[in-house]
Amino acid sequence: MNACQHEQAADASNRYMRITIECPHCGTRCVAVDSRKMSSTMREITYRCRNWECGFTGVATLEFQRVLVLSSIPATDVSLPLSRHIKRGQLALQLADEGNVADDEASYLANLHTPLSDWGVSSAMPAAPPD
Repeated sequence: MNACQHEQAADASNRYMRITIECPHCGTRCVAVDSRKMSSTMREITYRCRNWECGFTGVATLEFQRVLVLSSIPATDVSLPLSRHIKRGQLALQLADEGNVADDEASYLANLHTPLSDWGVSSAMPAAPPD
């Protein structure tokens, strides 16, 4: 096996992605040297440039932004917005059918305002006036 094949095999066996970032000054890959929990949805990570001539060390944050799939065991203190692709009405009905939420919460979720960008522009919407 050549070096490239070894690297591909190692990547295939590693089922988790390692988050890396390039040094903003020299472009060399930085490595995480420390991590600190800031909240249940955010961590602060200290990165150090691997180029010893550069010597840059900096802090980055890693934070959950939105929910793609709901947790089966949600924490009561975690509040993240739902991704735009989740159809809130269908989600509320599914949750209510499974008995995972109270009826009032299901009604609330079903009646949430959904931005037009989620569903596209309705044919009932008037066309923009000509210039």
